Amino acid sequence: MSKIDFEITSDLKVGNGHPDFANSATLPAKIYLARHGTSEWNKKKRVSGQLDPPLSEKGIEQSHVLAQVLQNENLTGIYASTLSRAVDTAHPTSQYHNLPINKVNGLKEIHMGILQGRYRDHRDSEAQYLWSLRKENKLKFQIAGGETYSDLKHRIVPCLKNIFKNEIGGTILIVGHRNTNRVILEALFHWKDKEAINVNLRSKYLYEIVPGAKPQCNTISLAKEKAGSVIKGFIS
Repeated sequence: MSKIDFEITSDLKVGNGHPDFANSATLPAKIYLARHGTSEWNKKKRVSGQLDPPLSEKGIEQSHVLAQVLQNENLTGIYASTLSRAVDTAHPTSQYHNLPINKVNGLKEIHMGILQGRYRDHRDSEAQYLWSLRKENKLKFQIAGGETYSDLKHRIVPCLKNIFKNEIGGTILIVGHRNTNRVILEALFHWKDKEAINVNLRSKYLYEIVPGAKPQCNTISLAKEKAGSVIKGFIS
């Protein structure tokens, strides 16, 4: 990875670690956190949730850039949601390091209920309306048949603890989803729910996190023209 070559500021800071994730002796030494590459439905403005659209051509390219950026890291474990867009994003890194992908059902994206698979624009006025209601109150609004952010936290945090228990002192890659990764970052950095839910996590950034009582974070570019460039701190 190259040194810092551009500066971007963020309103969100890395704070003290959450009490459950503050003891460095019971945690991985380093965590790389990535969102899956761009999927076919991301391009089409369709709600994925826990449905399983494939990576787009751009998403496949992003998966190879991720492997390139991590090629010199001594990874001890690779973890991904069971959804194919996360698994396929992790695949080139898995091949390069000759490590299996641990597919974890608990890392799946938030369930979006009756919105899953539907267009969130003028092509589906009902879905567009429900999407707008959710945007007004992401923390509390629940799509019929779906999960709330609180439900997601109750699923992700125990899952994260189990992963960390298996990787004490290791260096791991986790490939998740926008909402999955919001919960992970909130847990590690002790953010408030209302802060985490509004972080716009994008596939072009990889987060390098040293967890503990005083967690540290670097943001690494996965954009092809700046791949491996390091920004000190957290940005979104």
